Amino acid sequence: MIKAIVLSFGVMFSFLFSNEQQAHSHLSYDVSLSLLQTIHNDAILYGYGKKVVYVFVDPLCPHSRKFFTMISENPKMISKYQYRIFLYSIPRMNSADVVSAIYLSKNPVETLLQIMVKDKIHHEKGSNVSKVKVDRIENVAKEMNVHKRPFIFIVN
Repeated sequence: MIKAIVLSFGVMFSFLFSNEQQAHSHLSYDVSLSLLQTIHNDAILYGYGKKVVYVFVDPLCPHSRKFFTMISENPKMISKYQYRIFLYSIPRMNSADVVSAIYLSKNPVETLLQIMVKDKIHHEKGSNVSKVKVDRIENVAKEMNVHKRPFIFIVN
């Protein structure tokens, strides 16, 4: 009887952990890169280096803010890498209006810096133009199974 209970728990735990691993599986490098290239022009460009890095961030996510603050304060990272920043909201952060404010601003990089580094939050209702961009990014992010922010993809 005890063996049966132990075996049942073992099967249950292995099932739970196998599902968790599958939930965060990722596409191959080549497939991911081709998907990212479909939204390449939707990115906010930051840095002028030769090495391209795609980054999905939520402007209100503390981890995304820490990452963006780190790169913005390090001239070497800005000169070595060309960051392609995609704004991808985490639903619980309620950042849709902040994302719209960044995309609709005259200078998205400066607005992004104000929000993520200087903590000067801007809100603006989205337009059709920003909604289309946000939807394209969201579709690619979901297909790539982007489940955390920042999500970093370095091009070889």
